[in-house]
Amino acid sequence: MPYGARVSTAQHRPTLLLVENNEDVREALREILESEGYHALTAVNGQDALNVLAGQERMPGLILLDLVMPVMDGHAFIEHLRGTGALALTRVLVLTAHPTLPLPQGVAGRLGKPVKLEALLDAIAVHSVRA
Repeated sequence: MPYGARVSTAQHRPTLLLVENNEDVREALREILESEGYHALTAVNGQDALNVLAGQERMPGLILLDLVMPVMDGHAFIEHLRGTGALALTRVLVLTAHPTLPLPQGVAGRLGKPVKLEALLDAIAVHSVRA
């Protein structure tokens, strides 16, 4: 189905947190997600993501996480979430251009970059936690 032909049947879309250090990728994905009816929070690395989460009343329905980032990478971010118990409150889907990197324990899955739009939207529908 072409991107423009996708019709949303959901009454309420979960909030998503996109953690991606590449500004072009982050902004393009944010625009796509928002056009699909999601509220998309963004962060440039794991530490920034922790700061964003600290300002939220509840955990997002899904975190889309790059693994290779400066300051705090995806593995350290997951470890922090696990240590605080927050990992039990949401799901994490890894977006990575490095298919051989081991996935952190507790993530829902992996999508390769560049990510195909249909695969991304399908994965979000499958893995997001509804509020």
